Amino acid sequence: MRCRRCAHLYLNPRPAPSDLGVIYPSNYYTLAAPGGVVGRARRAWEGRKVALYEQALGPGRKRILDVGCGDGRFLAVLRDFGPPDWELVGSDFDPAAVERCRARGFTAIAKRVEDMVEEEGTFDAVVMLQLIEHVEDPVAIARRVFALLRPGGIFVVETPNLAGFDYRIFRERWWGHYHFPRHWNLFSRESLERMLRGAGFTIERSEALISTSAWTISLGNYFLDRGYPGWFARFFNYKNPLLLAIFVSLDTVCSRLGLQTSNQRVIARKS
Repeated sequence: MRCRRCAHLYLNPRPAPSDLGVIYPSNYYTLAAPGGVVGRARRAWEGRKVALYEQALGPGRKRILDVGCGDGRFLAVLRDFGPPDWELVGSDFDPAAVERCRARGFTAIAKRVEDMVEEEGTFDAVVMLQLIEHVEDPVAIARRVFALLRPGGIFVVETPNLAGFDYRIFRERWWGHYHFPRHWNLFSRESLERMLRGAGFTIERSEALISTSAWTISLGNYFLDRGYPGWFARFFNYKNPLLLAIFVSLDTVCSRLGLQTSNQRVIARKS
C-alpha cells in the first residue's frame, strides 16, 4: 500500500507481532553468514563501515548498541575493526540469539528496542542495519532511539531505498526488497529523512549503498513468475559470486555518479 499523503510504502495486511517466530524461523537465511568468497567480501565491505562510524563518533570511549544483533556477527566486525575502547552492546527479541551473542563474549539484552527504558541516555551510537523495514512502528522506533542516545550521539540506519534502477524495473511485483511478509515499511530517501527529523534528529549524512540481493532476487522472482525452469531461476541467488561481482560493480558505478540505488544509509545525530 502507498500512502496518498506522504507516499510511504507499507505492507497491509501484515502478520501479527506474535507471529514473528513463524516468519523468522531458526533457519531464516539472514541468520547464517555466507561463507567462501561471498562471506569474505561481505566482511571486508562491512569492515569499511567502521571507519565511517569512528569518524562520526570522534575519539575516546564510546558505547554502541547494535539493534537486532542476532548472534553477534556485526558486533564482531565492530570489535575486530574498531578501536579497542569501544563498549559494544547488542539487543534482540530472540532469547536464543542473545545467548549465542553472549557466548561470543558480548553484552546482549534480550528485549525489543521499544522496551529499552532503563538504558535511556546511555549510548553514543545506535546501529540498525536492514532492520527498520521489519518493524511495526518505525516512527516509535526512531523516537525510542533518540531517547537511548546521549546528546551528540548518532543513529546509523541502513534500509532499502525506493529509488534504484532495479526498483523501477521490478516494482510491479518482482522486486527483491518487497520480501513478503517480512518487510513491513519501505522508505524513499526523502521519507526516511523526514521521519528522522520528526523524531528530533539532524541528518548528517545520506548516501547510496550497493544492493546485490535486490538485483539477484528480483531477477529470480521475474523468471519464476514468467514460467522459466526452476533451475534457471535458482541461478539468480544472492550467494552467487558471479552475480555478486556484476551487481556490486553496477551499484558502485551508480553511487559514484551520484545516483541512488536500492539500498541506503543515513547517519542522523541527536543535537
